[in-house]
Amino acid sequence: MTDTSQQPTQTKKQAPAWPRWLGALLAFYVALTLAAAMSEGVYDIAFANLALDLSGLVSTIGIVYCVGYGVEVVASLAIGPLLDRRDAGQVLVVSYLAKIGIFVLIGLSSSFLSSHLWTIVIAAATVDFIHQVGEMALFVLLPRLVDAHTLVKVQGIGATARSAGEILSPVVAGLVISLLPGARGLIAAAGFQILALALFACVLAVARHTGLRTKPDATAEQESEDDSADPRALPSRREVAGTILSSRPWHRYLIFHALTVLALSTVILSWIPLMRETLDMSAAAAGTFLAFSTVGALLGGLVVAKSGPERIFASMRWAPALAGVGTLTAVLLGSTRWPLALGLILFGLGFTVYLRSAGLVVQLHAPIAVLGTWNGQLDAVIRVVSAAGILSAGFLFDLVGGHAVFVSLGFALLVSAALWTRFGQSDQRDLSATPLHDSKAVPPARDE
Repeated sequence: MTDTSQQPTQTKKQAPAWPRWLGALLAFYVALTLAAAMSEGVYDIAFANLALDLSGLVSTIGIVYCVGYGVEVVASLAIGPLLDRRDAGQVLVVSYLAKIGIFVLIGLSSSFLSSHLWTIVIAAATVDFIHQVGEMALFVLLPRLVDAHTLVKVQGIGATARSAGEILSPVVAGLVISLLPGARGLIAAAGFQILALALFACVLAVARHTGLRTKPDATAEQESEDDSADPRALPSRREVAGTILSSRPWHRYLIFHALTVLALSTVILSWIPLMRETLDMSAAAAGTFLAFSTVGALLGGLVVAKSGPERIFASMRWAPALAGVGTLTAVLLGSTRWPLALGLILFGLGFTVYLRSAGLVVQLHAPIAVLGTWNGQLDAVIRVVSAAGILSAGFLFDLVGGHAVFVSLGFALLVSAALWTRFGQSDQRDLSATPLHDSKAVPPARDE
């Protein structure tokens, strides 16, 4: 007789439990992302209102934003090497404290700081600079704290939380400004920033307590060597730039990425003009429909979190195509409202999946010891290209109309998806095979 007593244990498999540490890490990171988004939303609106009240000119708001965008490019180039030579976590904490100090100083100061336009422009530019420093520090820190699979989940869930914050922050900011008008609204921004700082400490504690790296002992030993190494042994900005340009997969990545982001950023900042001028929608209706792209972004973050490191490159092929299909659907069929909503959702989904996947490529494949410099140079190029595309699109809107511009951008996204299909296995493999990966001054690429 066959013994069946062991059969249940052979055929029934328990689903792996959700690790408690991962749940805690993601919960703290989501809360951190939301708190930072609330702070950013409040200070953006507070500075814009102050600039408008002091000048009476709407163009002043554009000047504030343009200056802020410019200093972010400067930050990308200037701060990258610092992040390679200092503890990125400490840099992030200092950036949070600096923003808190600026908000409190302006919010509680005499009327001098809050009643002169030039002080508001300088303060807004300084905050934008510090904000970019903090974003870069977090970008560099995460792959040094967690393994590749956890990093993908954190970035995906973070994207979803960020999208949720973009929905909530204008509402919260409007409420704050109504209760604390003028410069006093910055006190609330400081409060959200203090909360974000506390939550970052929780994220750091969970990550370091549980040893989330794949090989914590080897990593700790390597990090100890890096800390004791002479910072001058690290490659310079010029050497990093030369390596990126001389590496076939990396300069192909930069070209393909720049073309894709050029189209994506132009589309996402041109939806309102398209809906207002081309589709004859009211301002209220256009703002309402724009929320559908955020719905797509919420879904996109979850898609990234569900994927693993091995699916990143596949995502970078289909995501621009999906965004292109969404763009074409919206512009060609947008006179009927449900195709417009569908197109916006598809665009938001493709937009988020692509940008998060492209960022993960850098975090997982760039030399870890010069990740700050490497990412800073790539980011600066992308920001300049995006700004040029956005300005050009504005002139083209006036010259040929939104319909032609959006059709061109939709097809451009389809072309970029086709370009990414040519980024083959050899390119993917050689991303981690540059001379700086082999340099003794640079620790080896992390295990995936």
